[in-house]
Amino acid sequence: MQDNQQHGSQMTEVEKFDEWVKSFFLDPETCALDHQLFSIDIYESDDEYMVEAVLEDHDVKDIKVCLSDNELSIIVDDTHKPFLEKKEDKLPTQRKIPFPFSICSRRITAEFSNPILVIRIHKFSPGKTAEDINIE
Repeated sequence: MQDNQQHGSQMTEVEKFDEWVKSFFLDPETCALDHQLFSIDIYESDDEYMVEAVLEDHDVKDIKVCLSDNELSIIVDDTHKPFLEKKEDKLPTQRKIPFPFSICSRRITAEFSNPILVIRIHKFSPGKTAEDINIE
């Protein structure tokens, strides 16, 4: 009986994810942020959700992945690099990805292979609740 309840709640999560992905990518703000900051793609496999960010001209030390309940944040801090712009005008770049359900108790891994950052949120593997995700 417990397996049926767990399977039923998983189906609800999948349905929520599918609806959320549709609205996320149809949102004009998402498209604008893809062009202004950096692009994000979201994928799903049988075992995990994947967030892929294209971070050209960045080093892994400039990238931070943070987590808060149902929201994943990708922060790129390149304020230490020399730019033609005034330094006081330059702030870290941040994209927030609000999931339609809590992801904070799941196993989350991140790896950066220049220029692609891939964040994997495992569907069935519990993980430590942490605000910052280590990038490999």
